[in-house]
Parts: sequence; C-alpha cells; structure tokens
Amino acid sequence: MVQEVRNIAADVLKAMAHPIRLGVIEVLANGERTVTELYSELGCSQSMMSQQLKILCQQKLVAIRKDGTQKYCSLCNRDFLKLFDCMHTHLRQFLNFQD
Repeated sequence: MVQEVRNIAADVLKAMAHPIRLGVIEVLANGERTVTELYSELGCSQSMMSQQLKILCQQKLVAIRKDGTQKYCSLCNRDFLKLFDCMHTHLRQFLNFQD
C-alpha cells in the first residue's frame, strides 16, 4: 500500500474511532434510521449526533437523505460491517472481552 492510500485508509478508520460513530454503524446495520431514532437509541444529544454523522458522511460511511422534515441515515457500504466481525473476534480472543 502506498503512503497516499495509507493516509486515506487512516482517515476512514479515524472516522469510525468514536463510540457513538461505532454505535451508528451498528444500528444502521439493521436498516435505515432517522437522526432522531439514532440519537435516542444511542443516548446522545441531537447536536452530538449531527457532529458524528458529519464525520461519517465525509468519509462516505453513512448517507443521509431528507424526506420532508425528517433526515434518514443509511450505510453507504455494508462491507464495513465485516470490520465489526473482525473487531469482535479480536476483543474476545486477544483482549479476553466477554459479551
């Protein structure tokens, strides 16, 4: 991997490196949600959710569409969910995490 690609990949991984952003991706794995549903389910404020969604959208991890007054969020690339499987395996096998 060349340096430029590593830098871009690092930016994408940094976009995921926050508990709320990880939660957004996990929730959206089950389908589209409104912004209101996301911040209610993840227990954060609307402004915090907006900040986190902006970061995820900048890296094309999440897409937002507007329908009337509602904003609906969905995953851009479901392949990123494979990272969650790898992470869960790592947490259990190497860090002795029990879910």
